[in-house]
Amino acid sequence: DSHSIQVKALANWECALSPSLRLKVRLSERFRTWGSPFRTDLRADLSYAAGPWVMNMRLNALRCVRTGFVGYFEEGYKTSDMSIYLRQGLFFVDDWEDRIYVYERDAPGSFNVPAMYGRGWFASAVVSMRLSYSIRLYARASYTGYHFMTYEKRKPGKAELKLYILSTF
Repeated sequence: DSHSIQVKALANWECALSPSLRLKVRLSERFRTWGSPFRTDLRADLSYAAGPWVMNMRLNALRCVRTGFVGYFEEGYKTSDMSIYLRQGLFFVDDWEDRIYVYERDAPGSFNVPAMYGRGWFASAVVSMRLSYSIRLYARASYTGYHFMTYEKRKPGKAELKLYILSTF
């Protein structure tokens, strides 16, 4: 009779470098008695927000079987009538056990959290516009390409276009 044990630890640190500039660091560790026993995840976010303008840069390293990296830069503009966010990034994750999940913006009530795996780049644009008092349009376009993988392992890219109309009567 064997027992399975899993322990997770999480440490967060946040610092305001100025009224509009913030640094967040997160370190998490997982230990378990089956499969790959250790999984260490280190993530750092540098964010800037001033008025309607926002920017965020993330660097994420994960070590389980090997070491995987994801980094992206996002810029945005948001008012009560419209918002637009553009994101572009790179990933180098050679083992499925080292995959890194990255939340992506989407319409309310919908979500997208792809597992970054392989070697490539990604880009997305998310737009929201108020068409009338009770109608809002959401659009999301994204692409993930695996251009940094060897030719034998290269996967086809993935393109996505979503349109939502949300009505609140």
